[in-house]
Amino acid sequence: MKNDPRRSFWRAAGPLLGFWGIQLVMEFVIEFIIILPFMGEASSRMTQSGEVLNYQEMMNKYYEVLSPAFDKIIGGQIAIAGIATAATLFLTVTLFVIDRKKEQIAGIQRMGVQKPLKNYWSLLVMGVIGSIGATCLSAMAQAVLVDPEYIQTAQNMYSADFVVQIIVFGFVIPIAEEFMFRGVLYQRYRETRGFYYAAIWTALFFSVTHTNTVQMIYTFLLGILLCYVYEKFGSMKAPIMLHVVLNLGSLIFTDIGVFNWLAREPFKMAVAVIISTFICAACFVWIQRSGDPVSTQKTEE
Repeated sequence: MKNDPRRSFWRAAGPLLGFWGIQLVMEFVIEFIIILPFMGEASSRMTQSGEVLNYQEMMNKYYEVLSPAFDKIIGGQIAIAGIATAATLFLTVTLFVIDRKKEQIAGIQRMGVQKPLKNYWSLLVMGVIGSIGATCLSAMAQAVLVDPEYIQTAQNMYSADFVVQIIVFGFVIPIAEEFMFRGVLYQRYRETRGFYYAAIWTALFFSVTHTNTVQMIYTFLLGILLCYVYEKFGSMKAPIMLHVVLNLGSLIFTDIGVFNWLAREPFKMAVAVIISTFICAACFVWIQRSGDPVSTQKTEE
């Protein structure tokens, strides 16, 4: 059957727009719920005072009352982002399950044979060691690029309570992103395209969800690796595990002061990057040589 380009476009773009839309709507709703009681209090005060105020004075009064609400939103933005991202799982997990059922009915097998859990040690090692190398490289890149948005993002992330960081950045966000970008978007590209096309475009969309230059470069490369891991292991458990361990490693090593210790001497940081690169490369070679090679052809007949 001839492929309709418009249908193919919206089949991939629709879920992605839905993913972003759910996040924006949920963040707006949560912030509105936080502000609403303060808006009622502001209106009540204005009514009871009986003062005749000009526009500027009225805005100043509103700001005075709403200021605690804005502080709550700023202080809770990580938790808000976590809730908003968790809400996308209803969409992405549903689409993932529906797509896999349709493939099963049609007799289409997109992934290779699933690897046993004992083979996942390589992902665990790559995630733990890779989190050190990736964080050090990001710090080096920031020293060159001097991206204010990267600094702001890091400050926001690490300003939250450590438990909140672990829940949101360690589990909620990586799991939600994997279902969206590997489970749905990548798989739908693979219906009509080869591995490289699907992986590059998926990684590109994955990278633009991160708003600063350093993270965009890192997540583009990570996105391609996660697609490859998905293909090699034949299961969503693989990219989810690698993504979660990378994030957890970065959070935990930051919290216990590993990166502060490395940053005191550039030589230590350079050695950490070299050792991390060597170990991760060894794990990648092992993954590459295990099982069947990744097919570069489209999977739909």
